[in-house]
Amino acid sequence: MPYAISTSQFSFIQFNEIDAVEACNFTDADMCLPAYDEDDVWFQFVITADTQEEIDALCNDIDLISLGLVESCFDGFLLEFAQKPSRYRLSANKILYVWQHGLPGFKDVLEVGKCFHIKIELADQSFCSNCFQRIGNDCHTSVLQYGNDDNAFGFNYCAGADAAQDADQDCEPTELVFTNQATMTIPWTAFLQAKYGNTPNIQAWILDTNGELVAAGIRIALDGYPPTEIRIDFGGVSSGVVKIM
Repeated sequence: MPYAISTSQFSFIQFNEIDAVEACNFTDADMCLPAYDEDDVWFQFVITADTQEEIDALCNDIDLISLGLVESCFDGFLLEFAQKPSRYRLSANKILYVWQHGLPGFKDVLEVGKCFHIKIELADQSFCSNCFQRIGNDCHTSVLQYGNDDNAFGFNYCAGADAAQDADQDCEPTELVFTNQATMTIPWTAFLQAKYGNTPNIQAWILDTNGELVAAGIRIALDGYPPTEIRIDFGGVSSGVVKIM
C-alpha cells in the first residue's frame, strides 16, 4: 500500500503542495524560498503506512529512503545526499524523519538564481517539496530557527523510540554552564548519542555587557557524521550556557 507524507502546517518546508501564493485582489503568484548557505534548511516530516510491517522495514533499513535535489519534481536527482535523516518511531504505523544536514553540496550543482526542489524517494514513490531558489547574497534575509521543550504546533521535538539506536527518547535537555571560556568541546558519548541522536540540536548563549543572554557570534560545529565531538566557538572569552536537546 502507498506511504503518505505529512508536515506541520507551520513548516516552511511542505511536500506535494503547490508553490502559488493565493491573492485576494491580484493573480496568484509563484514563490520560491531563498537559500543562501548550505546550513539554511532543516526540516522534519512524518511517513505513515497502512501496516506495522511497512514501518518496521523503514526502521530497520535507513537506505530505503533517499533525499536529494531536483530542478523539476519530475526529474531524477540532480544531487542525491549521502547523508540520511534521523528517524524515530512515533507509533505502529508512523515514523518521524528529522533532517538537520541542510543542503550539502547544493552550490556545486546549482548556479545563483536557479530554482530547485527537495525530493524524497521511498520505495516506488516520491515526494517533492515547495520551490527554493539559490541566492548569491544574504542581504535582507534572515534564518529563522525555532524549537521547544515539548511537542508543539505540529512539530515533534520529543520523539518516541530512536529507530536507529533502539533507545527511548525524552525531552529533558542537558544544560552546561561555562565561565570565562573562548571555546568548548563536548565529547559525543554513547549516552548522548542514544539520547539525542547523531544530529543534536545545540543552542548556546553568552552573557553580554548588560548581563543578558545572547546568541550572536557563536559558532557550533560537528566534527563529522556521526559526530565524535561538538565544537563551540564563543567568539571570545565569555560566560553563559549551552543547551543540548
